[in-house]
Amino acid sequence: MTESRAERSPLAPAAKSAASRPTGPARAWISALGLQMTLVVLLQAAYALAVARQLGPLSPGRALLTMALFIPESIGRRLINDYDDYRRGVDRVEDARPGSALALGLPMRQVRLVGLVSFAVAVAVMTYLLYTTSPLSVLILPLAFVTLVYSGGPSPLGHRALGEVIDFLLTGFLVVAAVIWVNVHRLTPGAVLTAVAAGFLFTATMFHNDLRDSADDLRAGKRTLAHALSPRAAKVWYTVFVVAPYPCVLYAAYEFESVRYAAPLLTLPYAAYVVTAVVRSRLGATMPSWLHLPRLLSSFFGLLALAAWI
Repeated sequence: MTESRAERSPLAPAAKSAASRPTGPARAWISALGLQMTLVVLLQAAYALAVARQLGPLSPGRALLTMALFIPESIGRRLINDYDDYRRGVDRVEDARPGSALALGLPMRQVRLVGLVSFAVAVAVMTYLLYTTSPLSVLILPLAFVTLVYSGGPSPLGHRALGEVIDFLLTGFLVVAAVIWVNVHRLTPGAVLTAVAAGFLFTATMFHNDLRDSADDLRAGKRTLAHALSPRAAKVWYTVFVVAPYPCVLYAAYEFESVRYAAPLLTLPYAAYVVTAVVRSRLGATMPSWLHLPRLLSSFFGLLALAAWI
């Protein structure tokens, strides 16, 4: 999940050239790492740990290790996605997505290598956490590699209208459920629903990106869910993806007998604003900014984590 290509504004030739030049190796690498989405997934981990804390005592060291693994995981996914967009022509030197590794002038083979190493570090840490929870838990590890198949390989799943499904099941649901499981070794219906809520939020983020990028993706031979739905159906599903997390956390608050777990409801007015703006807009490059969705995710996850810990 990366910043939308449609976020770019028309640039004069000189400005396009400047956008493609390196800003200095260290600064370019820092920009390419996508720290905004790293913050989102760290808040997601904090959200999951807040739910886990309700189900049992946490080990501080184990909780911190769980949080830490999402830094290389997020960086790895970002860089691998940037490399694949470059390899497949979705990003081009003359028209690269602002903030991408290509636009920052980084060597793309190095981008791929750093991405794969970062992802491998995250998988190693997750393997340890799963194995020390229950040796059989490592059987879910192959699912982690689906995130690589999403954007890479000879027939990327993300190019076959499966990006939203993968984001729901893996980026959202499985991440939250796994964090809870490896820290307290149990799941309840309320905990599962908080994982479902995360799944819907990441699905909405991916879908917003695909709706904005639909024209560019089609030209690059990439088919997404946005191409499979009519504009009316797309707006209905968009609304479902954004609104569905709220009844999920409401049930969790009921099960946990604590209003603190309903704190994400405070983001509902912002969610309603985003949905209304999208429904009233023409789908495509002129839609409201993709950046609304990372902000919504950060607020949703952060409020529950904060409320549960104070």
